[in-house]
Amino acid sequence: MNTQQIENFVMRYLESMECQVMEKTPVYVTVKLSEQADRALTNRPYYWGFVDRTGAEPETMRFTFVFDPAKLPPERGPVSYVTAPVGQPSGSAAPDQVQDPIMGRYFGVAPAFTGGGGGIGRIPRENVHYGSPRLESMMQAAAEQGRFVSLFDQGYAEHRPVSRGPKRSLAYEPWLMLNLKVEFACDLKREEIHSFGISLHSGHLAEQFMEQLQQRDMSPKLPNHVHTVPSRFTFEQGVLLIEDQLKQHLQDIDLAWAIEASERLEEELDRLDAYYIPLLKQEQEAKAAGISQEKTPQAGAARKAAKNKDAMVNLNLSTSFDSKENQEELDVPSMMSLEEQYNMRRQELEWQFEPRIEVHLINAALVHLPYGQS
Repeated sequence: MNTQQIENFVMRYLESMECQVMEKTPVYVTVKLSEQADRALTNRPYYWGFVDRTGAEPETMRFTFVFDPAKLPPERGPVSYVTAPVGQPSGSAAPDQVQDPIMGRYFGVAPAFTGGGGGIGRIPRENVHYGSPRLESMMQAAAEQGRFVSLFDQGYAEHRPVSRGPKRSLAYEPWLMLNLKVEFACDLKREEIHSFGISLHSGHLAEQFMEQLQQRDMSPKLPNHVHTVPSRFTFEQGVLLIEDQLKQHLQDIDLAWAIEASERLEEELDRLDAYYIPLLKQEQEAKAAGISQEKTPQAGAARKAAKNKDAMVNLNLSTSFDSKENQEELDVPSMMSLEEQYNMRRQELEWQFEPRIEVHLINAALVHLPYGQS
């Protein structure tokens, strides 16, 4: 995403959340967040829990979102009366930075107010760029709150030709829209976005449905003089029909990428076996030889001496470390066996290289369009 795309997304999100725009420039925007946006972005669960319990009037925060930090004018920082040069006029400091010089020697400069409706001081500033935590929070909030929506076509109902006399009610039919992300995953990954719409009244299925809706004026508000026709298909039946359509589409794709990924997986597994199989054989031979040696009298004496030595070591450790916490630190977890390492590496390679197709739901919508106009 470039700077212009990020700016468009942020402004659309703020407008949809009904935030109050205080100042807008090509470089940044300053807004007073709405209650819904404040709950989603500021991470203040204790404050909003207090508001919900007491019924107090909520005070939302203000933010400045910067789209191009390089073009942002420099901001003067707080003035300290301890380090300020002698003779500096007191009026040069900002009103929120004026305080008693004596108090400043001991307590420093009082921090500025960081948000709120009637407070003074600097407004929190955040750089919004691709990968920034604030933009990630907005995208996550938009994905969660816009995952399931209900929309009506406003443009056709408002601008339809009407003959003389009272307006007649216009019939709208319900459509189920699913926006799906299809991932072709192996050690490489490719993604496709598919948008399907199916009429729950007639059963007609349309592809690239989102592109058609972008050309319409959609709103969650029901237009005047409009009624909806009953559905003949349930949501579950609509989802199954869309799944069948997507499966037919996936059957026609080229599977060369999957064949190549399977070949790379076999090469990696052969390389893994070439390293671990000889070691596993040596370990099995060593275990077999150890079992045969334990049956001799010399092996029994050696085991007894080793047991006495371990007892002495444990005694010394218990006298040196009296606390329970120190003794727990000495319990080092045992290392993984060679066979466990081999199985774990094999599972990792299969997860990385094995070709698979994954389908994820981006969002869904119940869309009402004029009957027979889609």
